[in-house]
Amino acid sequence: MHHVLIVDDQPGIRLLLEEIMKIEGFQVTTAINGKDALEKIEARAPDLMLVDYKLPVIDGLTLVKQLESEGTVIPTIIMTGMPEKISDEVKTLKSVQTIFSKPFNINDARSTIKAFFLQNK
Repeated sequence: MHHVLIVDDQPGIRLLLEEIMKIEGFQVTTAINGKDALEKIEARAPDLMLVDYKLPVIDGLTLVKQLESEGTVIPTIIMTGMPEKISDEVKTLKSVQTIFSKPFNINDARSTIKAFFLQNK
């Protein structure tokens, strides 16, 4: 079973994505910020992360950069409410698969995630 880590400080987004991913048959872990995500990853690395770009404590960009600097490349979808302000650096990271602009269509998100797992069996 594929394991997805959802990292977002907004409870509504976390809950919505968690429910959708569980319906699709994925195992889901959630985190409220980058620090929380690092602890969850240490316990069990996910197959895919959905990470909000702007997070308290450790933001999404810093989280992915830190993991990559440690040699950990976890496929990641970055979520942001301000796609025009997203750093070009995000696009150069090996882990980043795509960027979702919030609010995003949940069916598009579901399709993208399912397609990712089909391509990466």
